[in-house]
Amino acid sequence: MRAVSALFAFAAVASTSAFAPPTFGIRTEVCLSAKHVNKKGAKKAAADRPKKSRLSDINRKPTNYAPIVKPPEYTIAAGGN
Repeated sequence: MRAVSALFAFAAVASTSAFAPPTFGIRTEVCLSAKHVNKKGAKKAAADRPKKSRLSDINRKPTNYAPIVKPPEYTIAAGGN
């Protein structure tokens, strides 16, 4: 009977130690899966954009618009007081 209770106690300790965190030493079970930093925001959007494959798109020049003439901010009205 004593051997059975000792065997039961050993089995209980062995099974519960698998779920208990270690109380000392270096944790060796830490999983570090990240190998590099992920792209975020605008960098990811730029990488995911469709690439220009046609020569007509690659060699396209920017559109030349007519220059914009700004109107004067203040106009001096003739006449006074």
